[in-house]
Amino acid sequence: MAMTNILSMKSDSSGSSDLERVIGRAAVEAARMSSQASQAARKILGDVAGEISETKSYDLVPIDLIETDDELIALVALPGANKEKIDLRVTADSLYVDAKATVREGKYLRQEMGTMGRKREIKLPIEIKQEQVKASFKDGILEVHLPKLVVVNAQRVQVE
Repeated sequence: MAMTNILSMKSDSSGSSDLERVIGRAAVEAARMSSQASQAARKILGDVAGEISETKSYDLVPIDLIETDDELIALVALPGANKEKIDLRVTADSLYVDAKATVREGKYLRQEMGTMGRKREIKLPIEIKQEQVKASFKDGILEVHLPKLVVVNAQRVQVE
């Protein structure tokens, strides 16, 4: 029954059949819905994409960043890293870690940790005193203490 309806659709003066108009409207609607879905995905993933673009990473190293009253504490997971092969750099507003992997002797039957270095650079949410940064490495965790740059309370000035 539906097939006979499709076959009986006729052409108008422009040469377009009812079928062509129906298919055209369906294509336009599908394109509109696709565009709306793309916009929704950009809204949802916008924060994630922004965070990813703010980091420069190769093999993304997990970092926990903890704020206390006086400092930020960065906990950087570097399983299997050698303390002597960790390159840690800080600026007033960023933290950079590059840990060279230790290649072990033998034939790898499974390799998920990789042999390339692990790098990560993050932008810090506040400025720090880079000359007072301290770091320690124990049990595969690099702990970096980043003292906050204390802003002296502004002095009130009388406007004349």
